[in-house]
Amino acid sequence: MTYNKAYFQELIIEQIAGAISEEDSHLLNEAIQNDPRVKQLWDEMQQTLTSNKARSFFNNIDENKAWDKIKPEIKPLTPVSSHRVEIMKWMSVAALLCIAFTAGYYWRKMPVNEVAVASKNIKAPAIELQMANGQHIDLSDTSKRVINIPFAHLKKGANGLSYQVDNSKNEEWSTLVIPSKLNYKIVLSDGTQVWLNSVSSLRFPFSFLGKTREVYLTGEAFFKVAKNAAHPFIVHTGQTDVKVLGTKFNVNTYKPDETVTSLVEGSVSTSGLDKQKMLLQPGYQAVYTSGSGFRAQPFDSSVELAWMNDIYYFHNTKLHDISDVLLRWFDVKVVFDDPGTADETFSGAIQKNKPVDVFIQNIKASAGVTAVLKEGVLHIR
Repeated sequence: MTYNKAYFQELIIEQIAGAISEEDSHLLNEAIQNDPRVKQLWDEMQQTLTSNKARSFFNNIDENKAWDKIKPEIKPLTPVSSHRVEIMKWMSVAALLCIAFTAGYYWRKMPVNEVAVASKNIKAPAIELQMANGQHIDLSDTSKRVINIPFAHLKKGANGLSYQVDNSKNEEWSTLVIPSKLNYKIVLSDGTQVWLNSVSSLRFPFSFLGKTREVYLTGEAFFKVAKNAAHPFIVHTGQTDVKVLGTKFNVNTYKPDETVTSLVEGSVSTSGLDKQKMLLQPGYQAVYTSGSGFRAQPFDSSVELAWMNDIYYFHNTKLHDISDVLLRWFDVKVVFDDPGTADETFSGAIQKNKPVDVFIQNIKASAGVTAVLKEGVLHIR
C-alpha cells in the first residue's frame, strides 16, 4: 500500500469522529494492522485527540469559529445534510487540535505527493543509470548532489538529472532505467528534456557527435526537444522511428503491438518497420500497429499527458488494460480469477499518490466486480 500521510490522517479523524464509512473503516483497520507507519500515526493521533489536554481544549474552543476557519476551504459538490455539517464541524475542531498540539499534522494541507518511506526490510525499486562500463548509479534518493564520473559531472536533483561533459567528443552511451511506481526527468547534453513514465528506459549518448541526435526508448516518455535544424532528433522504438527538429511530443510503447506518438507542438515525421511514413500536425497522434500500419486521430493532451501529473484517465477501458497500469504504478499484479471480468469496461481515474485501495474500492462499486488485494496480488472475479 502506498503511504500517503495526509490521506490516512483524514481517515483517522473521521474514525475518531464516528463519521467514517464502513469501507473506509475497513481500509483503515487493515492499514493499521499491516503498515507500521499507519499504526504509529494512529497511536499518535488517537493519543492527541483523546488526551486530557485535548478534552480541555474541546471544552474551551468555540466550534463555530473553528468551522468558520475551515469552511471556506471546503467546497461540497452536492448538498450536505445538517448531520454531516455537525460532523464536519467536529472534524474542523479536531483539525485545529492537531495543529495546536502536533506541528506535523497539517490536516488537508499537506502536499499530496508526499514521498513514501519504504520499510527497512523492503528494498525500494531503484532509478538507475546503467553505464557502458558496467557501472550502475542509483539515482533514487531525493538529495541534491553532484556525482563525478570519468568524463562528466552528473547533477542530481529531487526528481531529475542533468549533466555536464568534460569532453564533448566522448559519446559514451548509457541507459536510464525507471522502475514501477516512479517517474523521472533527464536533461540531455543538447538541452532536450525527457520525462520518463514508470517502467520505461532511455538509451542515450552523453554527447551527440553525428549529423543526427538519436535515442532509444522503451515504455513511455514526453520529449521537449531543443531546436537544431542542422541535427534532427530521432527517437527509436521497437516499431517506429520519430524524427523531429525541435518540438513537444509523447511516445507510448507499452503495448507490444502498438506505438502511439502524440504531437503537442511543432511537427514530427514517424516511420514504421514497413517503411510507411506519417507526418503529424499538433493535436493529432499517430497510432502504429504491426501489420496495419499508421492511422491518425485527434487526442486530448490533458488526458494523454495526465501521467506527468501522476494521474491516469480511462473511458470504457477494459479491466485487462487497466491492470497493466496498476502493475506499472503500484507494482500490483492483477489476476482474473474469472477470466470474463478481464473484458469488463470501466471509466474513471487512477492517482499514483493515493493508496491503490482507493482505486480498488472504486472498481468494486462501479464495475460490480469482487476485488481482493493479498500479498501484492489483486484478485478480480
